[in-house]
Amino acid sequence: MKKSEKCGRKKIVPSDNIGFSPQLTILSNREATLEGCREIKEYDDGKIKFSIGNMNVCFCGNNLVIKNYGGDYAVICGEFSDISFD
Repeated sequence: MKKSEKCGRKKIVPSDNIGFSPQLTILSNREATLEGCREIKEYDDGKIKFSIGNMNVCFCGNNLVIKNYGGDYAVICGEFSDISFD
């Protein structure tokens, strides 16, 4: 490549990524961060269910709360006994 040639670069943001998928980060059995959630489908102190596109993620346990929620991001706290996908 000659010095005068430049590489064409495009900034890619998540909405531009066709293969962008949700991400779940779990800190012990007390806190989880979910990115890419679309809606809260069910919410009580024993079960919280989110839609993440064509599937759902369900948190079961005790004293569950959504500590932070905005856009496509949620922080779930409590004592998790089970996390499942359907």
